[in-house]
Amino acid sequence: MRFDTIIAGGRLIDPVQGRDERADLAIRDGRVAAVAPDLSGAEAETRLDASGCLVVPGLIDFHTHVTHRLDALSIDADAHAAAGGVTTWVDAGGAGAANFAAFRHYVIEPAQVRIVPFLNISEPGLACLEVVHGVIEHLDVDSVWETVEANRDLIRGIKVLSCAMRVGPNGLIPLRTALEAGAATGLPVMCHIGAPPPGLGDMLPLMRGGDIITHCYKGRKGCLVVAGERVRDEAWAARRRGVLFDVGHGAGSFSWHVARVALEQGFAPDIISTDLHRTSLGSGAFSLPAVMSKFLHLGLPLVEVIRLVTAAPAQALGLQDSIGTLRLGVEADVTLLRLEVGRFPMPDTEGATEVLVQRLTAVRALRRGVVL
Repeated sequence: MRFDTIIAGGRLIDPVQGRDERADLAIRDGRVAAVAPDLSGAEAETRLDASGCLVVPGLIDFHTHVTHRLDALSIDADAHAAAGGVTTWVDAGGAGAANFAAFRHYVIEPAQVRIVPFLNISEPGLACLEVVHGVIEHLDVDSVWETVEANRDLIRGIKVLSCAMRVGPNGLIPLRTALEAGAATGLPVMCHIGAPPPGLGDMLPLMRGGDIITHCYKGRKGCLVVAGERVRDEAWAARRRGVLFDVGHGAGSFSWHVARVALEQGFAPDIISTDLHRTSLGSGAFSLPAVMSKFLHLGLPLVEVIRLVTAAPAQALGLQDSIGTLRLGVEADVTLLRLEVGRFPMPDTEGATEVLVQRLTAVRALRRGVVL
């Protein structure tokens, strides 16, 4: 049998199928066509040597900012995909109802990688970051509903920022408006947390199953770990209701101390993501494999770390039948990673640095079977 590409000699890990084995992977017409211990006898136009590499489903970065050139924060998804091994970028509310059409036409549709957007509850999105939720007139459920209905094939959630810096005197109004829009459209809400007000004690009880808290291991005021080094009761209650907790590392939202205390108490993340943007790209997050490496350092098993950047975000997006796995017939989004051993200093965003003894780096990524 002839294939377009064979990725040979790697350790294939697919948490969805429970696979962790030495296996070759074959691609034909942009889809996974075969997975077997040895495809050396098969013909292929291209054969990629994956010796010494992990072969995993294409990485999904669940919190990023890729509304490139539509705001001052975002990066170019295609330009940074290969270096981070990312084949699917989830844009966390860069565009709102007023500029989503431009985002779709100028960024999403021409991109080589997949971009999955969350729509900002504020009509201008992050184009007006300093007053993003400070203007009540920008928070309009009807315009959100109309934009979602016109773009059901793309939009997978609603994004809201809920912290003093972004809401000003409006308190819980932006979050309540986003939740109203989420209920109207049937979509989950991703909520950015930060220094109060509003505080987590007020926000967490409002969140529904399937909604997402991002920046879950931030330090300073308003974090999940309160005085007494104990994960908040409201966080445990929200998790029991099905609220998801996403890392969203960013340039200011990851504390080694908070993450370690939470993990020691059994409060692991549901999803690992970077909150990658122009600032966090060069400080703090760096890349999705870098953030994954931090959780290896904190004690999460390798296969679990891979699940949290593949199967878990795919499930949260409702795209588990098409991405996040290497099942036969799915689009061939594949990432090759290398696990390196050494001494690697890695900072958090609070001024603390820890030395990792192993780290993940991206070697290559393929989107629909095409090397990025």
